[in-house]
Amino acid sequence: MVETKIIILDQQEIVYKIHYKRIKNCYLRVEKGEVVIRCSPLFSQIEIEKLIRNHQEEILEQIKGYVPKYNYQEDGYVYLFNQKYQIVLKDMNIKKCAIHDRQIYVYSKNIQATTEMFLKQELMNYLKERIDFYLSTSFHHVFPEIQIKKMKRRWGACFYQKNRVCFNLVLAHIDYALIDYVIVHELCHFLEANHSKAFYHEIEKRMPDYKERERLLKDVGI
Repeated sequence: MVETKIIILDQQEIVYKIHYKRIKNCYLRVEKGEVVIRCSPLFSQIEIEKLIRNHQEEILEQIKGYVPKYNYQEDGYVYLFNQKYQIVLKDMNIKKCAIHDRQIYVYSKNIQATTEMFLKQELMNYLKERIDFYLSTSFHHVFPEIQIKKMKRRWGACFYQKNRVCFNLVLAHIDYALIDYVIVHELCHFLEANHSKAFYHEIEKRMPDYKERERLLKDVGI
């Protein structure tokens, strides 16, 4: 069950969505510029809005700083590796894209599917290159199977028993340095399965500034 409400924060109307779940606590996140609450039906609107007001400054800052990563329409735009490209539709009924200067030419009227196919290939090329680099310099591990999927909450996942790593397609939109953090994070799961102190020690050995990259990644949001 989902409810949509409005709250006034610093003279601004802020829409928030409540997702009622079978959980004990109340959790708040800003997702794609929207305030999302996940909580038990036992929480009252007063309690929920108190939680929102307690985090007012952070919420307003995140909403203000949110920039959509794409607008899949003719004369829209898409971010590729943190660079913005204007979408130019050249419908030739071909599922293909090409970049010229700061424009991305899409040769099919199905803009989103065609562009996402292109983004997936670009991201896959980068992942293969960087995983090969890290394995040759920082890890003793065979090259894993790589998958790219759309995921709502995770940047990546490691299936160490199957020697497989999975990455979120959203990574195609962001900066290389942040993608590299996700790569190292997932590769370190081949050494330590859980998010223990030992796991983060393995990351730090290979990426001393990982905490800053992790913070920036949280600010970007999925």
